[in-house]
Amino acid sequence: MRAVFVVVLALSLVVLLPEAAWACPVCFDSSDENRQAFIATTVFLSLLPLGMVAGAGLYVRKRSRDLTDESSNSESLD
Repeated sequence: MRAVFVVVLALSLVVLLPEAAWACPVCFDSSDENRQAFIATTVFLSLLPLGMVAGAGLYVRKRSRDLTDESSNSESLD
């Protein structure tokens, strides 16, 4: 019941106060240098988590292959 109340309250605030959701002034700056910096930062912050997940996946894959190779080598020695 509390979760429903929180969702209804949040939606009510969004509907009643749309100007509170405006983006920062940098997003709409007429200076091309500021706009390019904003876009570059947005791209960087969007790709960073994807790169971290991909890096972790590659690490797990490499570690798994190394452990598999070690176990097959130890079995062949026996």
